Amino acid sequence: MGDMLIRGLSKRIHERIQKLAKSRNASVNQTVLKMIHDDLERMDKGIDEEERRARAFERTRQLREEIWKKYGKFDDSTKLIREDRDSH
Repeated sequence: MGDMLIRGLSKRIHERIQKLAKSRNASVNQTVLKMIHDDLERMDKGIDEEERRARAFERTRQLREEIWKKYGKFDDSTKLIREDRDSH
């Protein structure tokens, strides 16, 4: 297991971490390790989320193409929706 020294930590940040550690009944070290761990986990999930989202967008594009081939393209309904909304 490695050690790390953090230089340049502002007094305000240090105090906030100490306060957080105290509220969790944990040491500053435990608190910082948990913060690092949680942030790295979020980053990993973010990458997975981006891949999942990209696949979903690609599948949506494919479905749109299939619908256009089967039924043709429809006009943009924005104008009709605005007219309907403005008429009320």
